[in-house]
Amino acid sequence: MGALFKELEGGVPRPGESPEECVARIQNAAEKIITPCGDGGLIWHVWGEGEPLVLLHGNHGSWTHWIKNIPFFAERYRVLVPDAPGLGNSAVPPEPHTMDEMAAIVNAGLDVIIPGKSFHMAGFSYGSTLGGYMAIQLSGRLKSFGMIGSARLTGQRTMVEGLINWKRLETEAERIEAHRHNLGVVMLSDKSKVDNLALYLQCNNAPRARVKSHKFVRRLTLPEIVKKIEAPICVYWGTKDQYYPFYLSAYEEQITARHISIETDIIEGAGHWANYESTDEMNAKLAAFFEFND
Repeated sequence: MGALFKELEGGVPRPGESPEECVARIQNAAEKIITPCGDGGLIWHVWGEGEPLVLLHGNHGSWTHWIKNIPFFAERYRVLVPDAPGLGNSAVPPEPHTMDEMAAIVNAGLDVIIPGKSFHMAGFSYGSTLGGYMAIQLSGRLKSFGMIGSARLTGQRTMVEGLINWKRLETEAERIEAHRHNLGVVMLSDKSKVDNLALYLQCNNAPRARVKSHKFVRRLTLPEIVKKIEAPICVYWGTKDQYYPFYLSAYEEQITARHISIETDIIEGAGHWANYESTDEMNAKLAAFFEFND
């Protein structure tokens, strides 16, 4: 494993490294595993050794939503990161799509890779919803669950204004600029934080999104799902996340009134994609949470 760990050193990206080179380096250091997903495969990338840690990416994403966090956690855990069903390079499952089905597919993959083992888990955005549905199917195997930017916990229709529909644009240059704009509007705290790596990841991930989560993730269900989870939960919010004010305004109704036991922690100045924008702080917070619940 020594040579593979060496490939994870030196930063994400390394000085002078292009986004393409960076992604290839981190990806080449992984073990690739394929488990069933409909008529195709669920694609997993796995780094490190030790106790398992499952990381779940956001909507219109892939394993690369966690690319800046993987080297840190691979020193401490066996890090398992799937491309969610119908996203990234994973196959599209049969319709009708439901969150229960999506969760069952990922959990079935875990049964193949780490049969019977307990593990920690963190989910970013849509990944926190997927992880919630996974958790209630896991029969006590989940040690702890970190939820980053979990917009569905608000129980509201949380629409962000000002996004550009890149699919309607004719040229590649226009689509790239639309992705840059959208990253600055919804993913990061402002447009100045959109670096070349973030833009490259978005341009590669978004076109591979073949399932439409807004069609099968029911708006008011996640708080009730979270209430059923037995493992400790901490919800992390960047203070500049567009969805954070919705969480605050809905907290009394959606969390307190339902007697849901969760912690809330903030990352000052970070946007929605806090694990990318404030990597070191997010890594430290998650690591402390996992260690406390070992």
